[in-house]
Amino acid sequence: MHRATLEDVAALAGVSIKTVSRVVNKEANVSQATQEKVAAAIEALNYKPNLSARNL
Repeated sequence: MHRATLEDVAALAGVSIKTVSRVVNKEANVSQATQEKVAAAIEALNYKPNLSARNL
């Protein structure tokens, strides 16, 4: 099984990759409903941010 990516979360939640990134990074301008959809997808896929990629 592969590690879940932002793309996987976006596809499951029905949103863009940038929207998932905004939710993960706790940025503004994301509706509560969208945050909840993304959070559900993150949990369903057991998504964990790649810390090595984040530190680039």
